[in-house]
Amino acid sequence: MGAQPSVAIIGAGLAGLTCGTALKSFVQNIKIFEKSVFPGGRVSSFRAGEYEFNHGAQYFTVNNPLFWNIVSAWQTDGIVRPWDGWIVELAKGQIVNSDLATQRFVGVPSMQEIAQNLARQCELVTSANISELERQADGGWRLFNERGDYQGAFDIVIIATAAHQVADLCRTVAEISNPAGRVDMTVCWSAMLAFERRLKIPYDAAFVFDSPLSWISRYQYGVKEGDADCWVLHASPEWSQQYAASFRGRVMHALLDAFWEASDLKARKPASASVHCWKHAVPINPISEDSLFVEEHEIGACGDWCTAPRIEGAVLSGFSMADRVMKHIHKNYA
Repeated sequence: MGAQPSVAIIGAGLAGLTCGTALKSFVQNIKIFEKSVFPGGRVSSFRAGEYEFNHGAQYFTVNNPLFWNIVSAWQTDGIVRPWDGWIVELAKGQIVNSDLATQRFVGVPSMQEIAQNLARQCELVTSANISELERQADGGWRLFNERGDYQGAFDIVIIATAAHQVADLCRTVAEISNPAGRVDMTVCWSAMLAFERRLKIPYDAAFVFDSPLSWISRYQYGVKEGDADCWVLHASPEWSQQYAASFRGRVMHALLDAFWEASDLKARKPASASVHCWKHAVPINPISEDSLFVEEHEIGACGDWCTAPRIEGAVLSGFSMADRVMKHIHKNYA
């Protein structure tokens, strides 16, 4: 075997990008494939005309010492900062609790900047929806997109996508497809609203109870100037599942009505209103293993569905995957 295997990573969310950046000084031939036009996954941004929103992850917290070191480096680089927004809990328009203790962080100028910063250090191929892997007789894998176009051959493949996609791509490798296939994911409808004038809401974000909504948040980077006000709404998993197949217009009206009820404000027409359905938003039952890797087949998988449904979980899973791949290379390719 040669001293430098080739590695393909499928998925440019935080798990895949973290794995790629950790491996890049160890492996020269590494390529990341992303089906979207930009990296980020659930930390990607949404644009509606002149407005921009963090429509997935709104912030992140830090619990693990390794992740704390990473976040400290991100702070030094100026791509994240602490978020001291006033977060409350709402029930039918009434503030029932105020959360001032938890330290939260946000990306600067948006959450997507975290992914963009990592992607700049990698060889990234966007608009590449890898939908089939073919094991070669002499080892390695051939990659094909959804149109059947050949995308290259690689010695090692890492899949850093949602669990159901991992299970589908790894259907010939039971050690990965079986645990990935057992992970259930929630659905989440998101609404992105912009108003020409700032709403009379004193808090910055709220967890919402007894409502179709579970979370509302003012997005401070939504506009560059003026006094416009941008808000992101997340529907509850139960409501989102119930209306997963509904028309977008119906969802928008329902979430707007819930927003006015939760904030106890009179309805007004937004300057811009959009909705997005995260069909695989949050893993309900992670597998409690940092990552999966089958040395015999030289294929692995990582993501927040392996560890914990948080940004921290995705990053730590990506590092775990990189560590396992480096140990495998050291043992088999040296």
